[in-house]
Amino acid sequence: MGKDIILKFNEVTKEFTDSVGFRIRLFDKISFEVPADKVTAVIAPTGAGKTSLLKIAAGLQNPTSGKIEKGQSLNTVFIPSAASSYPWLNFKENLKLVDQKISEDRILSFSKTVGLEGYEEHLPDNRSLGFRFRISLGRALALNPQLVILDEPFSKMDSKTKGEIYSLIRTVCTEIKISFLLGTTNISEGIFLADNIYLMRKDPSGIIDHIDNPLPKIRSLDLFENDDFLKLRNDVEIKFQTNSSNKMLNFSI
Repeated sequence: MGKDIILKFNEVTKEFTDSVGFRIRLFDKISFEVPADKVTAVIAPTGAGKTSLLKIAAGLQNPTSGKIEKGQSLNTVFIPSAASSYPWLNFKENLKLVDQKISEDRILSFSKTVGLEGYEEHLPDNRSLGFRFRISLGRALALNPQLVILDEPFSKMDSKTKGEIYSLIRTVCTEIKISFLLGTTNISEGIFLADNIYLMRKDPSGIIDHIDNPLPKIRSLDLFENDDFLKLRNDVEIKFQTNSSNKMLNFSI
């Protein structure tokens, strides 16, 4: 494994037994790499096994076969699709859940990083998915990860909140040098966020293409209207349509 690669899947297969006893192969011989200090996205239709793939990367599930290589002492944090903050606890109390001895200076530093400066003792509105995600990300950063794994946590956010969180993820990656692995069904989202893109089909599930994203490293939200972005999105759509795997993909921003 190259020195710039922090996680590598080598022909990883996942099988499970369904409720009536049939053996189901969720995905077969998946291979991909996650480089350091970049956002890697796996864009996949619903039902392709994306969540299991991410949980295997996080060490929360075991593969049926194949090999997973990790960088030395790789520390990963998994943020699921549903908000994982505790709405009855404020930002400071959420961070103390993962580190009881965390200093006030570190709390203030993380609150500034995730855009909650001045809200350290503010209880989040249970309906504010953006606020709750910022808390989840702050709590993840308090664990000093090299890799944060995101399982489509933006799907229920409104478009304005999504844009704010997209910009936050890019900033954390480029300025703090935290790697991200994102699983998403949203093509536009995956292209905007990622430096490194894998396209995953279903029936049968597998990686159909890898794209080294040519878009600039520093990205503003007007990129969604950029000709290069639109061309890349169109190319990705064609790849999925060619592989008859575009069902349950989100083609919108």
